[in-house]
Amino acid sequence: MFDLSLNNKVVLVTGVDDMLGAAICKRLAEAGAIVWIHRFNTNVAVDLQREIRAFGGLASIITSDLQTAAEVQAVVKKITKENEKIDILINYAEESADTSIDQLTPSAWQVAFRVNVDVPFLCCQAIIPVMLGLNGGTIINITSQAASTGDVGPVYAAGKSAFQSFTKGLATEFAGTTIKVKELVAPISLHNQNSSLQVKNKVMAAVANKILLLCSPYLDEEIEDLVRRA
Repeated sequence: MFDLSLNNKVVLVTGVDDMLGAAICKRLAEAGAIVWIHRFNTNVAVDLQREIRAFGGLASIITSDLQTAAEVQAVVKKITKENEKIDILINYAEESADTSIDQLTPSAWQVAFRVNVDVPFLCCQAIIPVMLGLNGGTIINITSQAASTGDVGPVYAAGKSAFQSFTKGLATEFAGTTIKVKELVAPISLHNQNSSLQVKNKVMAAVANKILLLCSPYLDEEIEDLVRRA
């Protein structure tokens, strides 16, 4: 029987602004993790924090634009001051505007890439030294099937494709070390407006369970083997 408990593991989940992000945070808290819920604003996160605490889970809210290295370092400093470590980083923050090419402005393109690519880069760059100082850690980057299908508009597909390539490069750089870099490809069905809430809830639960599995060491050898073959 696999032990998927995350007792005393400190987890930062970025960009928790929708139902999937909430499902991930709740699943990790259920497994015993100390969850830091990052939001670009606090509106939804407060309710999520209450929900997690209601079943005995541990959750804190942290807000930041994460647009600069200084802002990211401030987030890292706050978490490590309170919990002394960060064991797991889950890069979920994303900008998913479905905009056609004729309506897409240069500023909207730049904003999408800042959130979909720059934010996870800055978070990885700031948190990896913390993990290395604590004998390792796990980074899980949530990409999307849109990287290969082109769904949800050109800017989203392009951003997720760049994020996917970044993830592969980072995994290659740290292969064989105590830093484990993993990818979860989110189903494009989550963006389907015609899918029922019941179907989406099942998909979100499956994704949250897969995240929990990726937080464990059980797939590490298989993942590193895939990196070596890529």
